[in-house]
Amino acid sequence: MKRFIAILIFVAVAGPLCSQTLSQLVDICAAQLGDATYLRDFQVELEAAEPGHPAPVAKYSMVLNRNTQYRLSICNSEFSPGRGIIEIYDNRGLIGSNHVKSSGEIYPYFDIQIQSTGIYHIFISFTGGQQGTAVGILSYVKRL
Repeated sequence: MKRFIAILIFVAVAGPLCSQTLSQLVDICAAQLGDATYLRDFQVELEAAEPGHPAPVAKYSMVLNRNTQYRLSICNSEFSPGRGIIEIYDNRGLIGSNHVKSSGEIYPYFDIQIQSTGIYHIFISFTGGQQGTAVGILSYVKRL
């Protein structure tokens, strides 16, 4: 019985110490923005896609201003099996992504120049429909 209680206490105390919370991940990701100014974060935890179903996607809508350069960054949890993909769409379709499909490269961030004020949609998913935990950050770089 003492052994059971000791194991229970160890799991209760050690579990949170080993995990990385989303707020900690936001802090880590925001510290890597460089010359950009933090505007908003997108905290994402998605389950793996079920066989025969499309990959889960987190979707956010934002109004962005014309003649402005923004940066979209993504930071994965150290325990996340999937790597985060962040994409931005306007009313015509995809206009930017950290994932280059032709080469398979995934970058930690990308900058985008917005030419017209309007509603833009930010999608976050994980490679191959895998389960994942990540934080996306929208930041301001400069006025054009």
